[in-house]
Amino acid sequence: MPLSIWLFKHWTKNMMKQEQSGSILGRVPNLTPECCDQIDLDLRTELGHELRKILIKTRLKQRELSTLLAIQQPEVSHLFNGHFNRFTIDKLIQLFNRLGWVVEFQVHPCKPEQT
Repeated sequence: MPLSIWLFKHWTKNMMKQEQSGSILGRVPNLTPECCDQIDLDLRTELGHELRKILIKTRLKQRELSTLLAIQQPEVSHLFNGHFNRFTIDKLIQLFNRLGWVVEFQVHPCKPEQT
């Protein structure tokens, strides 16, 4: 598993545990399970859209892509139809790698909310 994904997952899990125990309340605004789920979904959606663009550019049939990606043809169909919630972040990154692409992440502080 890439270090950036590992850090994201473990940071999120640890922050959730700490928040539930009350040790970081007030230090991280709006950190809720729903917020973390939305971050995960947003990342999967962004990765999925980029992967879909690459797959379309290959101009291969879904059956050929399933062989190339080492997944079942219905999973390729899910990618083409935008059903990215069916894939984990790790799986999407693995699919990029099988196509010869590298996924990199940037980490930076959130912008303060506009008041």
